[in-house]
Amino acid sequence: MTDRVAELAPKKAALTPKKEGTDTRDRIVRAAADLFYLQGYSGTSLDTVARKAGVNRGSLYYFFRSKKNLVLAVIDYFERLIHQNFIDAAEEGASGGRGRLERLAEFYSGMPRASSPCCGCPIGKLSLELSGLDDDMRLRLKDVWAGVIGRIERMVREAQAEEALHPEADAAILARAFFEQIQGAHIIARTTLDEEDLRADCRRAFESLPWMT
Repeated sequence: MTDRVAELAPKKAALTPKKEGTDTRDRIVRAAADLFYLQGYSGTSLDTVARKAGVNRGSLYYFFRSKKNLVLAVIDYFERLIHQNFIDAAEEGASGGRGRLERLAEFYSGMPRASSPCCGCPIGKLSLELSGLDDDMRLRLKDVWAGVIGRIERMVREAQAEEALHPEADAAILARAFFEQIQGAHIIARTTLDEEDLRADCRRAFESLPWMT
């Protein structure tokens, strides 16, 4: 099964899990993640998910009683990928808060591919589609964003402790603004498919932080 989500990932931080399960449930979740990313939640039927996963409807319903249950599992899956392959990779591949923030912006700028029919952050795409449909979905997505921004805030505080960022700036506000700017750049990139502009926009998100030098 070709994972189109993985094809859209930056080369330095592939959007695939560090450890892929081989059981039926994992196959269903990966198939649904791929389809929801490319076609949207509303545009994907459970029959289509079952066919892509290579299972029958009975097997799918054994693990997921409803489409809502399935998309909540997909949100969990995407959350793990973002933490493992973008935030963890940024933390492990650079030293200091400044280096980690710069690397994270670089990784996010490489997430979409202009040759794809769609691009951008998978959690961002689901947020745009699902937040108005169901409160459970909205609150789960809210938790994902809180976790991501919380880890970025930790990088900001590291940079402040290193005296690289202005020490009196509110770290929580800076982290949120930095990530919102990157997510906004991805929304625009979905229409322009201009990777050069996206890289420049993500770079500006990093450079616009109140650096001391």
